[in-house]
Amino acid sequence: MIRVAHVVEAMHQGGAESLVIEHVRLAAPDVHSTVIALNRGGPALEAAAAAGAETLLLGKGGARAQGLLRLARELRERRIDVVNAHNPIGATYGTVAARMAGVRAVVRTEHSIHYPGRGGRLYAFVEPVLTAMSDRVICVCEASRESHVARLGDHARRFVTILNGIADEPAPSADARDREAVRASLGVSPHQPLALTVGSLTVQKSQDVLLRGMAEAVKRVPEAVLLIAGEGKLEAELKALHAALGLGERVRFLGARLDVPDLMRACDLFVLSSSREGLSVTLLEAMRASRATLATAIGGNPEAVADGVNGRIVPGGEPAALGAALADLLADRAALAAFGEAGHRRWRERFTAERMVGTTEALYREVLARGS
Repeated sequence: MIRVAHVVEAMHQGGAESLVIEHVRLAAPDVHSTVIALNRGGPALEAAAAAGAETLLLGKGGARAQGLLRLARELRERRIDVVNAHNPIGATYGTVAARMAGVRAVVRTEHSIHYPGRGGRLYAFVEPVLTAMSDRVICVCEASRESHVARLGDHARRFVTILNGIADEPAPSADARDREAVRASLGVSPHQPLALTVGSLTVQKSQDVLLRGMAEAVKRVPEAVLLIAGEGKLEAELKALHAALGLGERVRFLGARLDVPDLMRACDLFVLSSSREGLSVTLLEAMRASRATLATAIGGNPEAVADGVNGRIVPGGEPAALGAALADLLADRAALAAFGEAGHRRWRERFTAERMVGTTEALYREVLARGS
């Protein structure tokens, strides 16, 4: 039996959390999973438990000195063989605690390429030490691996790429609605061109660029509608920009939604305008749903979206380029359908959860074998 502990700062909701759940759900019969949240639990921690993991919430103080000592004790008492520590805080505490506890294999997963703000600068300072303490560092896209190797070349051999993957779309729930019903609920006709973006309303998602691009697109496709699903600290600022651009009913702010699969079925095009990204889970969900995709040339986006094959790739931070591509796609139903079908095939070939989990567990076994 291989005892694996995933250490994360929080297990509330989000892309990284959903990937941890897939690791639990698809674990091999001889892999026992524990998920440890340092500061915050929530729906994702409950889902991990439902998928078969032992779960632990350290709670208040989990990401402080006393939390580090407690985490090391928990790892030791649970006789953990492998720690997989995710993102800056989880990686910092998980890596150090694993070494304190004498864990046999320490793996870190980087879900982004770089991290902003004061916390990001602090992480960049300690990252070389954490990398030296790690047996392997998983990067969720090749762009991330290349970026890390450029910064930390002395440890290049430790970095490996394992692409994010997601499972088959779950069976529709009893209250799932079909495409026409969802559109009707939003006041969108069956034949209106409909674009969708999903994500937190934050600087890294650059919805301001998308709004400015949409203002250009509707000059050519005036009947088009854009749905923005998500919430965040920039909501008021983005709504003010929406008003200033005179977009009116062309753009709908939906807030946080639990029916994203329904929204995916209803839309014609999924858009990701990020200025910072690893490999977006939501982008993969759009491909799985056979939706055409439009994304910025940031991080792992071009690894998921092959320009001209299953969607379009445009430069980040350029509203004019994004708007032109939006208009081109929303005006061309044949291209939307062809890109959607190609995207589904690409997801099936490269981005399944089964491939991600199997490759990751093979890495665990390799590291353990070398240390035995």
